Amino acid sequence: MPYARSLAVVLALFLTACSSMQLVEVQQSDLLYFGTGRANAAPVSDEEWTKFVDEVITPRFPGFTDWVAEGHWKSDREKTHIVQILHQRRGEEARKVGEIIAEYKKRFQQEAVLWVRSDALATLE
Repeated sequence: MPYARSLAVVLALFLTACSSMQLVEVQQSDLLYFGTGRANAAPVSDEEWTKFVDEVITPRFPGFTDWVAEGHWKSDREKTHIVQILHQRRGEEARKVGEIIAEYKKRFQQEAVLWVRSDALATLE
């Protein structure tokens, strides 16, 4: 991981040095994978998902992207919601993501939510 961070910093410096390029900033990108299958209930519905997004994700991160995919968990296939959040690198943001994950697991009786965090370059306008 230190190599990736060093590369990101070098690339950011290179891009900001080019006068024809926009300024960029190293930020963090969080990808969250929310499976919808439940052991003893119907899958999480679109209405339940929308309510979760409105009540839990949006208050913490007003800007993000989400899309639907087919996930695979323990030999089962299930509809999966993927959320990508790009934010500044602060400890407070990890706490917010942890709260989102904990609430989803509690609300929908989930064993896990996959969380992938990586560095990203974002243009500054």
